[in-house]
Amino acid sequence: MESVHGHELMAWLGENGPLPREELLAKAAANFGDDCRFHTCSLEGLSVSSLVDFLVEKGKIASESRGLYLAMQPCEH
Repeated sequence: MESVHGHELMAWLGENGPLPREELLAKAAANFGDDCRFHTCSLEGLSVSSLVDFLVEKGKIASESRGLYLAMQPCEH
């Protein structure tokens, strides 16, 4: 199973957001694949939903009336 770094989702959201949560999850699954798993610098095996939750918790994705958007650029490493 493919594992994609969370930075790729962040970059994708930066180009495609803001999106309502359900639309973001559906479009991300279509873009990255239904079976895709994500990893970050500290976590592995995340679903797109779990990754979005993690990034919201970290303040990297935020919400506004139109939906979720990239609030912070990915770390440089």
